[in-house]
Amino acid sequence: MGHIKLAKASGKFDIVSADGVGSVKLASNKVAIGYIANKEVQITGASNLTQADVDAVIAAIDVMEGGSGVAPLVKLSSLVTATDIEALT
Repeated sequence: MGHIKLAKASGKFDIVSADGVGSVKLASNKVAIGYIANKEVQITGASNLTQADVDAVIAAIDVMEGGSGVAPLVKLSSLVTATDIEALT
């Protein structure tokens, strides 16, 4: 399964799936990745994220969707502080 890595502080990173993505958008200053399986990951930065961050996530997903291998490390305009997943109803 393809995935991407999101840069956090101290050289750490979070991993999110690049497979089954239905949408990527800016929502309440976070990047929201919607999955076909009715789940959503919200990526929170240390400061407000922007449309450029959405574009960076989309570019990384385009590389890894359905693939395998070393995942690209995505550096957003602000270091990631949280990636939260929730079920969509």
